[in-house]
Amino acid sequence: MAAAQAFPILTWHSIRVLGNDYADNDPLAFANDLKLLDRLGWTIAPLDQALVDLARGRLAPKTVVLTVDDGAVLDFEDFDHPSCGPQKSLHRHLCEFRDDPTTSARHQPHLTSFVIASPEARSELDRTDYMSLNVWPDHWWRAANDSGLLSIESHSWDHNHGSLQRTVQRDNRRGDFRWIETEAECRAEVDQASDYIERRSGRRPAFFAYPYGQASDFLRLDYLPRRGPELGLHAALGCDPEPVTVASDPWFLPRYMFARDWNDPAQLERMLAELA
Repeated sequence: MAAAQAFPILTWHSIRVLGNDYADNDPLAFANDLKLLDRLGWTIAPLDQALVDLARGRLAPKTVVLTVDDGAVLDFEDFDHPSCGPQKSLHRHLCEFRDDPTTSARHQPHLTSFVIASPEARSELDRTDYMSLNVWPDHWWRAANDSGLLSIESHSWDHNHGSLQRTVQRDNRRGDFRWIETEAECRAEVDQASDYIERRSGRRPAFFAYPYGQASDFLRLDYLPRRGPELGLHAALGCDPEPVTVASDPWFLPRYMFARDWNDPAQLERMLAELA
């Protein structure tokens, strides 16, 4: 069997729980999508393994990688949502998928979780955007890494998030990560984040995901190619809707995003059929 020449990366946001239907509940959609991937003959693999296999010309056909952004507690722990009721975590859904006797044994179930590092930023976002529900703690990071089913990776120091009063951006221009474009800003968003995540999770991040899928030319074309390897980073991910190929920029890998690129199972099935 010939090796595959590309693989898709699929992405969810566990914090996005607006109801209890597929289209407005990322954890529920994640659980459904796992079953769909299995039924359609796709093979789930960890991000690092898929990249190595692609580079070495041994990627299994119909390989798919799973990621989740922002690092909400629902990545790993069940959560009692104030309006939508009890919600199973992505980790629980992944465990149930792994342990289901009807699930194919071909998978290496794994989810790459990109977390916001700054405890101050997460605390402020929790107060301003999520009714102080404590959706962004970091006590679960080490257990997630130790689980073998998740890896904790970097989604920057403070996301240059538009809801924060102050970020590391030199002019406090927020809401767009393309404004992170100086050496000092990049060190604050990338180096500082990796250091903190390593201390709290017990493992240094190997991957970085650009907030909003955005990157300045300096960050993408200069800083990360130059500094990334010595920081322990192997690649960085954007969110352009394309499959990863050997020609993909390792410092701007593409991804497909739930709710933007598909919002029902039929759409995902059609998208995957085009990539198979």
